[in-house]
Amino acid sequence: MQSGITIRPLEDADFTGFLEIQRVALASSPDVFGSDYEWFNSISILSKEQRYEKYLNYPYTFLLGAVREDGTVVGMVGFSSDPVLSKTRHKCRTWGLFVIDEYRGQGVAKRLLESILETARDIVGCEQIVLSVSTRNEASYQLYLRNGFNVYGTEVHAMKIGDEYVDEYLMVKFLR
Repeated sequence: MQSGITIRPLEDADFTGFLEIQRVALASSPDVFGSDYEWFNSISILSKEQRYEKYLNYPYTFLLGAVREDGTVVGMVGFSSDPVLSKTRHKCRTWGLFVIDEYRGQGVAKRLLESILETARDIVGCEQIVLSVSTRNEASYQLYLRNGFNVYGTEVHAMKIGDEYVDEYLMVKFLR
């Protein structure tokens, strides 16, 4: 693991770094994310700020970042839960795991995922965490399997990129 990288919730001051890693993620991995690069570039900076602010409600909804000492965001993952709804507050969701190329293979994604799982279980009290992962994203799929997630279904044609469909595995990990 690369030294000098901190795993922490992103804050207001990380907005520019988040925009940069999101731009890189959408440009380099179009079959992994539900959003697309063209859409991202077309929305206003105000819309981006408003969307970002919705994810600054730690520990219930947040963006977790792998952040270098100089403030550069090199990895990210999202988390959400709804503690208000009594019938579904036992479920949480994670999404958008991404690490820039030069930091892959160094344990950054594993640390991001472990931190999400710890927060879900120990702080939020989540009993199960769900996610979806592109069937083409073998690296993330294997990471999730190694960390105790199981496939409970496949969403066929979950995304459409041009004329091509992408399926997604639906995965769950029970924390209690």
